[in-house]
Amino acid sequence: MESIKAGIWRRSQGRRLLSLELFVAGIEPLTPGYTRVVLEGPDLDEYRDPHPADAFKLMMAPTRNSAVATPVRGESGLPEWPADMVQPVLRAFTVRAFDPVARRLTMDVARHDHGVGIDWLNAARPGDPVSLSGMRPEWAVGTGIREHVLIGDATALPAISAILDGLDSGHAVSAYIATPDPADVELVPAHPKLTLHHLTDLTRTLDHTPASIAVGRRTQVWIAAEATQVRGIRAHAVEVWEVDRCDILARAYWKRGVTSTANDSVNLIAYRHAATAGADIRDPELAESIDLGGHDLVLGPRAVSS
Repeated sequence: MESIKAGIWRRSQGRRLLSLELFVAGIEPLTPGYTRVVLEGPDLDEYRDPHPADAFKLMMAPTRNSAVATPVRGESGLPEWPADMVQPVLRAFTVRAFDPVARRLTMDVARHDHGVGIDWLNAARPGDPVSLSGMRPEWAVGTGIREHVLIGDATALPAISAILDGLDSGHAVSAYIATPDPADVELVPAHPKLTLHHLTDLTRTLDHTPASIAVGRRTQVWIAAEATQVRGIRAHAVEVWEVDRCDILARAYWKRGVTSTANDSVNLIAYRHAATAGADIRDPELAESIDLGGHDLVLGPRAVSS
């Protein structure tokens, strides 16, 4: 039986990483915590295999009006920038919606008090050029899975919303979301079998037992938030809820006290070491280990089956 990790690994095999040059088509405030940005451009014709929660990196020039250097990818798929060009500043986002006919990609940006991404958002205007690199698969439905638990903080709400849009009424979902403002959960789309919990602290997820787990049904768990919280929730899912590791996808969308730039630099070094040791950098088990601060190298697609 294929698990979520195996499904993501399989999809990544035939997916070429893209570098796209687009432009800002629209900016719209949504709720106190989120702003919607719509990107357009003919380069989106290259994005031929869209799936919910696909992730990409926005590539921002280190100084305003300077050129963005496009990465070169070697056999491993890892990005490299020409030595004579300054590497752009990268920030990760999720595809909230995609319209291939209109060549339009929508992203919802979680607002913060400060940061490179927010500085870019505040300065962005319709018509501005935008460079992005992706797409990294972040979602698949395991064979026979009909029960899902989605757990995330404000940074994960767009991905959770995209996942819900992609699940039909044959799937039941328990979602646990922590955002600073309760009004932000208005962005979560309706689903006929959704049980939604808005939490002030994501660790309160540990006080709950999703209905599917309580009755012993096989359940797929997706977690994305701050690294320390994700580690704790993943451990709880394995040890207390007794969910198989292959049925869990855990992602650290950020790390407390560490800038995204510094975190990306550390992770890129870890991926290079892993590739040198023979690991497949597309393996979601490897990504999870690096995301959450693991040190064991994954030398093959361990998550091929559940």
